[in-house]
Amino acid sequence: MFQQLRFKLTLINVAIIFILFVLLIAGAYYRARSDFRDRMEFGARNLIADIKSGAVNNYPPPPPGPFPGVFFVKTDHTGAITFKSAGHLPEPDLLVPLVSQIWQAEAFQGMLTIESMEYFYLKSPLNDQSGMAIVLEDITQTNNMLRRLLTALTITGVVCLSLSFFSSLFMADRAIIPIQNAWQQQKDFLSDASHELRTPLAIMQTNLDVVLDSPEDTIANQRKWLNNIQEETIQMTKLVNSLLFLARADSQQQKLEYHPFALNLAVAATAEAFQPLAAAQGISLHIDTGPQVTVCGDETKFKQVIAILLDNAIRHTPVGGEISLHLSVSGTKTLLTVADSGEGIDPAYLDKIFDRFYQVDKSRSKGGAGLGLAIAKWIIENHQGSIQVASTPGWGTTFTIQMPRRLGLGS
Repeated sequence: MFQQLRFKLTLINVAIIFILFVLLIAGAYYRARSDFRDRMEFGARNLIADIKSGAVNNYPPPPPGPFPGVFFVKTDHTGAITFKSAGHLPEPDLLVPLVSQIWQAEAFQGMLTIESMEYFYLKSPLNDQSGMAIVLEDITQTNNMLRRLLTALTITGVVCLSLSFFSSLFMADRAIIPIQNAWQQQKDFLSDASHELRTPLAIMQTNLDVVLDSPEDTIANQRKWLNNIQEETIQMTKLVNSLLFLARADSQQQKLEYHPFALNLAVAATAEAFQPLAAAQGISLHIDTGPQVTVCGDETKFKQVIAILLDNAIRHTPVGGEISLHLSVSGTKTLLTVADSGEGIDPAYLDKIFDRFYQVDKSRSKGGAGLGLAIAKWIIENHQGSIQVASTPGWGTTFTIQMPRRLGLGS
């Protein structure tokens, strides 16, 4: 698929460049030829007017003449030459048939070739109607020059087209890299999503089979299996909501609702909701939100970020461990840190933990689907902020969020 796309992009680019080169070469050639012909016609008309008026009795004038290669003849009413101007005239055995062809021609001006020589002519009856005045110009060298110009332009065009072909291949390769990455991300996303959904569905199916195998049992007796189904339903609902959030974010349909709110109160309210969970697992949760901090942003999404970070910290902190949450203000920035004393993260994995579905614990014994940090990063970055992580294995992990205090709202 990508090879076909690469070929199509290259073909389209080369075709456009080819058309542009054809137009450029044709335009340059026909402009040059038109200029030569305009000059020939202009000079010939002026000269024949002077001949008919008697102002010119011979041609060309002493060097340097204005139109080298130009000469004229006069004929009688039968086409016989009665006068030849000076200059580089063809040999008589060439001049006579040349004049004869022109005299017999219906067109009063044009070009003809005789014995590999090319001439431009313009003829007009003499004022006394005794014959014809014919102005000729040897355009052999001019046409040869035009042909050389066309050849040079064509060769240049072919060389440039060849270069454009290879450059188009290079650019096409560069252009499809983001497409390949996006395609691979989509495949990985679907694969990981299918895997994450398969597990709770399998558990639900197993528990339903147990319930259906005992149709005469009461609901109270089946409560264990029903509770398992309910728990997996809740987890699957969270997973689906996370998937929908990221899908809307990718399609730029995930909207943020900006309004002023007290960040310290939002952080405190969210963190306090985790106090019972932390206490139940023997973890100390310390909350320091500092003074009043008013910012402009999406309060609900900020609370979601805090919940994601605290949920991760609790799941990865052992009994007796500590989690601290600290909010502070530094100039026009607000800083929020969530630090735990858990097992920490190997530095080799730190640049991957914000990837979707990525979990350091491959056994996934800690729970979660690996989507929370990806969602948190999107929310923070869409508030023109940044989220960073620092960790030391065996000592804990610290997440630091830095955000601007939007709209210049003070504390």
